[in-house]
Amino acid sequence: MQLRYMVEYALRDRDTDPHYEPIGVWVQGPGPGLDIIMEYLPGNDDFAEDADWVINRLVENDIKSLPEDFLEYHRATLSPYIGTRSEIIETQEFATAEECAALVLQGLPRR
Repeated sequence: MQLRYMVEYALRDRDTDPHYEPIGVWVQGPGPGLDIIMEYLPGNDDFAEDADWVINRLVENDIKSLPEDFLEYHRATLSPYIGTRSEIIETQEFATAEECAALVLQGLPRR
């Protein structure tokens, strides 16, 4: 299955040792409808809630399917004062978007 994903990073220790720490992943599937999975490591509830609001806005606006450049748009709109998102990676290594999200999250380095 052709999937696209990006890793989300949060800006940490802004005043003492600013760095970006990987905290989550967004995976866009090829399917019709809102084929997107956004998963976060524990302790990143604010970021997860923001991602949930992305889905809520799509539903509220009666969006039936994601545009092809959905990840590109959201990659470009995150302020670097909050975090950043990686380049978009295309893969066929996973059977589902859920599997992709789980394995990418599992492989993220943790502090």
